[in-house]
Amino acid sequence: MLDLLVKGGKVVDGTGGKAFDADVAVQGNRIVDVGRLSLAEAATTIDATGKTVIPGLIDIHSHNDLYAVRDDYAQLFEPYLRQGITTCVAGNCGWSVAPWPQQSSDLMRATVRSMGIPKDFKLEWSTQAEFHDWMRRRGMPMNFVPLAAHGWIRMAVMGEEARFSTPEELTGMKKLLADCMEAGCRGMSTGLTYFPGMYAHTDEIVELAKVCSEHGGRYASHVRGHSQTYDTAVKEAIEIATRSGCGLQLSHVFAVPYLGETRANIIYALQGVLETINRVVPLPGVPNPVLKKAIKEVDTALEGGLDVGMDFIPYVLGNTTVTQLYPPWANIGGTDALLKRLRDPDTRKKIRFDVENLKPVWPHWEEGSWSDNYVKALGWKILSILSVGSEKNRQVEGRRVVDLARAAGKDPFDYLADLTIEEEGMVTFLFGLPPRPWTEKVFTSIQHHPQLSVGADTLFPEFGAPPQSGYGCFVRIIDHYVKELGFYALEDAVRRCTGLSASRYGLDDRGVVASGKAADLVVFDLDTIRDNSTYDDPVHFPDGLEYVIVNGKVVVDNGAYKPDALAGQLLTM
Repeated sequence: MLDLLVKGGKVVDGTGGKAFDADVAVQGNRIVDVGRLSLAEAATTIDATGKTVIPGLIDIHSHNDLYAVRDDYAQLFEPYLRQGITTCVAGNCGWSVAPWPQQSSDLMRATVRSMGIPKDFKLEWSTQAEFHDWMRRRGMPMNFVPLAAHGWIRMAVMGEEARFSTPEELTGMKKLLADCMEAGCRGMSTGLTYFPGMYAHTDEIVELAKVCSEHGGRYASHVRGHSQTYDTAVKEAIEIATRSGCGLQLSHVFAVPYLGETRANIIYALQGVLETINRVVPLPGVPNPVLKKAIKEVDTALEGGLDVGMDFIPYVLGNTTVTQLYPPWANIGGTDALLKRLRDPDTRKKIRFDVENLKPVWPHWEEGSWSDNYVKALGWKILSILSVGSEKNRQVEGRRVVDLARAAGKDPFDYLADLTIEEEGMVTFLFGLPPRPWTEKVFTSIQHHPQLSVGADTLFPEFGAPPQSGYGCFVRIIDHYVKELGFYALEDAVRRCTGLSASRYGLDDRGVVASGKAADLVVFDLDTIRDNSTYDDPVHFPDGLEYVIVNGKVVVDNGAYKPDALAGQLLTM
């Protein structure tokens, strides 16, 4: 007798091939048969008649290793499981919680404090291998694919130094990276707009990527700029992959168009009108020539035989920490050092000047440069507070900085600086516009690219709500891009969320519904599936997603989440 039978569904198998009617048989944690299994018997049968059956969804760009340390982790990840995510690639953007040597502990705690990590979380490991063992003992709600985090490795070796590495320091980083890879990491990530990664020379990353490649890993890059220099930043990532021989994954592909405050304010004021006109007469989107140049660099690399993949977040929004609204030099030494600078009147004036004036100049490690000055590119009206760390200021969440500043009788910079100090850096923000058909045209021009998969890139604040992606990213792909816009065929959309992502990190037994593969499955109703998470009110689970199975165990049962299932595995190399 089988353990589980998913009977009578329409299978979209994750390869991009045409959907077909089939039953799916599960024994233990494996799919053992796919086909017409009318005589099969099982301890548990799910009636999928009239429903769609797909592989478990893979979030190729997550930061969930940061949040696995929280006491509420099993409940925290309910929004992920409830949208069908069964596997996440973690350790992205050069951030992680391992390795964590004692001598760097204060700096590391200060660096992650703005990202929803409790200040006093209990640290029970120092190496990557010890962290992996700790996760296995604790249990995981979903599968985790670990990446070695360049930023953490650099801090472990160099502390808060904001300069190029010496040969001796580079040797230390290579040794530490090799330890992480031998512990089972499937790649290395960088965050080259963040401290300390922004101070790493290209040559440093090439040498580390060689170590990654020797262990069969991929290089995942949050590149050195996501605005005016994005094409040059992508070119650098391709250079690193070419020189090191390491496969490349370009994280959250986007380029913020440089609008300037005046044009950004006009678009903000007229967005409703523009959306209305666009429904009648299709309008061109906001020009984004830098993004087109970057994709051309990728295509040239692919034509030359380079192994390149990309992922995107299906929103015209980004979420990150408040530290990214201040110039790079202000973040040297982590969050505590930033707060000290904001408290000093003279230093604060210098920070204000840079926020109001600096534009990206390549290379971004040069003094006086800044990779992504979002205020200069987009203006203040497109910035909103996502979360804060204290109960006292909870009322500011979800509100625009300009509105909050006006109510406080301050200008936006002083309001944000004061809030950053008061919240001890525990502030996250959203930049962009509510995702609607016209506004998202700034990115949709590249979203048919065959190498483009999907990542949620969700930050889970310690208090307050995560962004829309935390509750609806993957359901949005089906509800909005497949059903509403007809932008993707269902089979292509599923491939981008499953099989393609699995192939990028060598997950040979995931991402496909086939005999012998891992039993990660999702059952949903294509007619009723709906993303209920909105820009203004993100905390809503989707409709129509009925069953989620992780390694053969039902973790969402007829829409109900089972937090005690802890059916995930650590998918090491």
